[in-house]
Amino acid sequence: MDSSEIKEIVKEKYGQAATRVKSGGGCCSSAASAFGDEDPITKGLYAADETAALPEEAVLASLGCGNPTALAELSPGEIVLDLGSGGGIDVLLSAGRVGPTGKAYGLDMTDEMLALAHENERKAGVENVEFLKGEIENIPLPENSVDVIISNCVINLSADKDRVLREAFRVLKPGGRFAVSDVVVRGEVPPEIRKNVELWIGCVAGALEEREYRTKLAAAGFEDIDIEPTRIYRAEDAREFLKSANLDADSIAPAVDGKFASAFIRARKPGAAERPSTGTTSVQVFDPAMCCSTGVCGPVVDPQLPRFAADLERLAGKGVSVERFNLAQQPEAFATNGQVKQALEAEGTDCLPLVLVNDVIVSKGKYPEREQLARWTRVQDEVAKSIYTEAVAELVAIGAAIASNCEPCFRYHYDRARKLGVSKEDMALAVRTAQMVKDTPARAVLDLADRYLKERRPGADLPIVGPGGSAPKSGCCS
Repeated sequence: MDSSEIKEIVKEKYGQAATRVKSGGGCCSSAASAFGDEDPITKGLYAADETAALPEEAVLASLGCGNPTALAELSPGEIVLDLGSGGGIDVLLSAGRVGPTGKAYGLDMTDEMLALAHENERKAGVENVEFLKGEIENIPLPENSVDVIISNCVINLSADKDRVLREAFRVLKPGGRFAVSDVVVRGEVPPEIRKNVELWIGCVAGALEEREYRTKLAAAGFEDIDIEPTRIYRAEDAREFLKSANLDADSIAPAVDGKFASAFIRARKPGAAERPSTGTTSVQVFDPAMCCSTGVCGPVVDPQLPRFAADLERLAGKGVSVERFNLAQQPEAFATNGQVKQALEAEGTDCLPLVLVNDVIVSKGKYPEREQLARWTRVQDEVAKSIYTEAVAELVAIGAAIASNCEPCFRYHYDRARKLGVSKEDMALAVRTAQMVKDTPARAVLDLADRYLKERRPGADLPIVGPGGSAPKSGCCS
C-alpha cells in the first residue's frame, strides 16, 4: 500500500472512533485493539488524579500506548506540541503542567477528532490550548517555535516517518526536547503482521525496530537519543490482536512473544535551550500540619525540611517569589486555592506537601530535590571555572614532595612545572607553604610541652621521662 492509502484508512478509522465516543459508545479503539479496559496497550496509562479533572470524553478517546506528559518533565512557561492529539487528553494534561505562561498545541488531521478535542477543551475550561488541523508530516508551525514535542502512539501510523522526524526537528527550538510514546519492534517479526492493514491502526504493523528508530532520529539531526521500553507485550497480549485480524493466533503468537513494546523515546535538538518568558517565577509550598517548617523541633526530626528550607531561601535570593503555608497555622490558604482544595478532597492530607510553580502543581506528597526545583524554576547555579590546571597540579606535587622529604619527586615536578611556564616565585611559595604544613605538628608539640612546663607547680608535675630517663608507661606512646 502507498502512503496515501494508509493515510486515508487511518483517517477513516480514527474519525469513526471519535464518533463512537461522542455518541456514548465507550472506549474508542480500532478493530485491532478494541478490547476496552483489557487492551494490553491502552490500559492503565494515566493515574486517577491526572484524569479526575478532565472531561470523560477526553479520557475515553485516548488511543495511546504511554503517558508522554508524565515522562516529558514539562516546566511552567514551555510551549508543547502533541503530534496526533486525538481527543486532546495529552494536550489538556500538558496545558496544566506548563501553566498559564506556557501553551499546548494539538495537531490532528481528522475532523471528527478535532471537533471532539475542541469540545473537551471547552468543558475543561482551559485557555492555554490550541488545536490545529494538519498532518504530522507537514507541521503548520514555524521553525524553532516549540520547546517540547510529545506524541502518543501516532508516529508509527505514518508511512513517512523520516519526514515526520525532520518536521519535528524543524519546529523545535535549539535545545528542544523530543519526548514521545510509541510502539517499537524488538527483533524479527513475521511478515503476516507487517502485511495486515488493520494492525497499522492498532499501533503494531507500522512500528519501527529499535535500532531503526535511533538511526532515523540521528539522520534527522537529533542527539542524546534514548529508547526506554515501558511495557513489553507477551504472546497472550499479541494473541488478541492476531484474532481480530483473522490470523492464525496459535501459530503466530509464540513468534511475536516479547517482540513488541511500548517505549518512551527521548531525543534533543542540538543547541542551548531558551528560558521560557515567564515573568517573575513563583513557588508556593503547602505543608502538612506541623508546629513549624524547620523540621528540627518535636520528637521526630525530618532531615528533608532543613534542606528544603535552605533550597527555598536560595531561590528567593535568585529573585523567585516564595510563599509557604502550614495547614495547622494557615488553613485558609488551603481552602482558597482551587487546585490545593481539589487535591485534598481527592486524596486527603496524603497529598501534602504540595509544591506549585507558577500556579501549577509540580510535586505531591514529598519535598522535591534541589535539582528539581532548579529545573522547574529555571534557576541554575553558575558553574565556576576550575582553577585546577596542569600547572597547579605540579605546584601541589612540589608541596607534597617537600612534605614527604622525597628529593627525586621534587626534581621531577620542579622540571615539569618549569616546562609549563610556572615562575620560580610560585614554586618558592609552594615550597614555603609545604614547609609550614610540615613544621606545624612539631611546633604544636613543642608549644604544648612548653605550656605544660610553665603552668605546672614544682613538685606537682608528672615526669616527662620516667625513672632512669625512660619514657613513662602511660599515654599514646607507651
